[in-house]
Amino acid sequence: MRSSMPLTIAVAAVFALLHTVVVAVPVLLSGGSGEAQAFAAAILDLPIFWLPSLFPAGRAVLYGSSPTVYILLFCVGGTLMYAALGALVGRGVHSVIRVFRATV
Repeated sequence: MRSSMPLTIAVAAVFALLHTVVVAVPVLLSGGSGEAQAFAAAILDLPIFWLPSLFPAGRAVLYGSSPTVYILLFCVGGTLMYAALGALVGRGVHSVIRVFRATV
C-alpha cells in the first residue's frame, strides 16, 4: 500500500497557496488596512476572525491597534489553518481512494 504523505502534502500545499493568493497577498499589500482585504480575511478566515473577537485584546487587534499583529494573524495563521485543513482533506481523499481500490 502506498503512503498517503505525497497526496496529503500536495493538497495541503494547494490549500495554503489558495489562501496566500486570495487573502495573504491583499492583506500584505494593503498593510492591514482597508475594507476589501478585511472582507476577504473575515469571510475566508472566519474561525481566526471569530476567536479574537471574543476578547477585548483580540478586538483591539482586529479593529486597528496593531497592524503588524493583524497581518501576522491573518497571513501566517490563516495560511497555517488552510494547510492543516488541506492535510485533513488529503488524508480523507487518500482513505476514499484506498477503500475504492480494495473493492475493485
